[in-house]
Amino acid sequence: MTSKLPQQFRELECWVEEWGIEDGHQRYVKRVNSTMEQLKAFYNDMFPRGKEAIEYINQFDYSEPLPEDAANLRNLVYSLITVALAVEVWRQPRVKHSANTILTRIC
Repeated sequence: MTSKLPQQFRELECWVEEWGIEDGHQRYVKRVNSTMEQLKAFYNDMFPRGKEAIEYINQFDYSEPLPEDAANLRNLVYSLITVALAVEVWRQPRVKHSANTILTRIC
């Protein structure tokens, strides 16, 4: 059986299915449609390991695709960044006074 995350981050595997989201827009949609309890639970588990996760990911050559377990970890870090603003700044899933606005970037 293959692991969803590198060995030293296995305790975070429970979050991969829910928060291991590759697409930035989908991470944002997940955040604004989650409760604060859900956001805080993810944040509280992930934040203490964030710096270590970034250091782990940075060991890879950026010109090569990441192994699947490292890519999942990277996606959790990206989700942590998205969730951190809601937990630390706004204290709610959406930006204050934004009503039902959802930002979409068009490339």
